[in-house]
Amino acid sequence: MLKTIEILKKLCQESRLDGPHFEKQKIRIGNIIYEFKDGFGYGRTRMENMALNLLHRWKEISPGKYSLVPEHLETRTLYHPRKPAEPQGQLMMWLDMFEEDTVPPSKPREISMRKPESYELRVIIWNTDEVILDDDAFFTGEKMSDIYVKGWLTKKEDAQTTDIHYRSLTGEGNFNWRFVFPFDYLAIERKLVVMKKVSIFSWDETEFKVQPVLELQVWDADHLSSDDYLGKNSKNLFFFNE
Repeated sequence: MLKTIEILKKLCQESRLDGPHFEKQKIRIGNIIYEFKDGFGYGRTRMENMALNLLHRWKEISPGKYSLVPEHLETRTLYHPRKPAEPQGQLMMWLDMFEEDTVPPSKPREISMRKPESYELRVIIWNTDEVILDDDAFFTGEKMSDIYVKGWLTKKEDAQTTDIHYRSLTGEGNFNWRFVFPFDYLAIERKLVVMKKVSIFSWDETEFKVQPVLELQVWDADHLSSDDYLGKNSKNLFFFNE
């Protein structure tokens, strides 16, 4: 939907009129300057309301043209309960006015945000093969690894891990482990919806939409030092084919 300033510019172009040119309390169209008193708001809101006023007077500005159907633009300032004195933005609305004894021409359109659906992804880790042998056996000196698998779907800090397959000499690890990842999925966009804080100083969580990617990593467990990263596999998941 075009805003009032955009509509006014479009009409001026169609009527081959120079303008509109905005000043603090004035709008010039062609050689005519339209002056406005206080009470039209501030900043961008004032300009929109001034433009709306001229749209209502369009028959006067361009007599050979049609009259516009009056519409009403409402502006409301948005606040947050935790910071009631600080504006958080503005909501601009077009309103259609109807008399009480008339029926609106159509039913209201549903414009609420789409809500994701909750699902659960279950991943079974059976075994690994050809994993890098990163350590040396203490007594024999053979190459070996203490293998385990780490995985996550939405946030790395929520990663899950299998148990450890100790002293693998062939790169093979045997498991019977299940990962369970609950997630919220927005099917129309094929995205996962994740709520998390932008930083440690954030009060509230922010909504992010991310690609459905399952991350799996293979690690070598060490007791006296940090674990060693051995490899990974990323799986792009598409749950629906609409």
